Amino acid sequence: QARVLGDRALEFMAAGGTALAHLDLGEVEEAKAWLDRAAAAAAESPTPFRARQLETWRGVWSGAAGDGAAMLTHLDRAVKLATEQGRPAARCEVLARLALEAARMGAASQDEHLLEAAERAAGEAKELNGLLPGHPPWGAQADAALARVALARGARDEAAAAARSAMSAFESALTEDAHLEILLPAAEALQGTDDAGKLRAFLHVTLAMTAQRTLDEDVRVRWLRGPTGRKLVELSGPLEGLAMRPPEDGRPPVEESDAELMRLLLEGLSNREIGQRLGIEEPEVRRRLGAMFSRVGASSQAEATAFAFRERVV
Repeated sequence: QARVLGDRALEFMAAGGTALAHLDLGEVEEAKAWLDRAAAAAAESPTPFRARQLETWRGVWSGAAGDGAAMLTHLDRAVKLATEQGRPAARCEVLARLALEAARMGAASQDEHLLEAAERAAGEAKELNGLLPGHPPWGAQADAALARVALARGARDEAAAAARSAMSAFESALTEDAHLEILLPAAEALQGTDDAGKLRAFLHVTLAMTAQRTLDEDVRVRWLRGPTGRKLVELSGPLEGLAMRPPEDGRPPVEESDAELMRLLLEGLSNREIGQRLGIEEPEVRRRLGAMFSRVGASSQAEATAFAFRERVV
């Protein structure tokens, strides 16, 4: 629609955003097709911002495709463009992204070159972030990258310290965004520490909110089975602790069957798979989901989630 309207800025951002969404689902080839569409829009109407953003997206895509050298090349180029354009905030943002991508790939492959690149970028991002106003997430992202680097090198105490720093910055920002690129490395680094339980509870809430706010069943299942969703489920741990508790003001309690439906949703199951788990047909699953939302006064999964956490029933 943006292309039909001739709005190149909207076309560029829509294509790039869709590419990132496919990467979140682990769909690398589909992401590449949308990234090519973003590049075509940028070529037809070039701006310094689009040049820099395209290099950033290409770096993230290269990392997802497993090409560490191309990832570093594209993100280094984006850092250079931000510097030449006199954009310190943009430079800090790209440095933090470079640190995250290099740390993730370096930890997975035990590539010291990538780990060192992550360490350098994180250090620069943290230094620059301290000069910027407000509460941007880039310092916390840099700390999350440092936590992953330290963990890959076996320095667990150092990793935990960096993770605590990341979580402190994340909490002080009071952001409504999940920022899983911060939470997941921090959770890995804090496993086995006194802070693990608190963070795991936060991950449970994040998982619940994500699963039930994704109204498209197909997308919900694909995301929870994709690289980010799988890691979130893994680090959240068992969901048996989720239980419906009756309210304290005399209203009828929410039924235990509702709690079971919520728990199965959080496992990333489709309506058909939920039916197989419960021994009922798929239409019955849809009926029970509709009845559950009706009982809690919610017309959507998002509203049901808000009810659940507001009324302390999950």
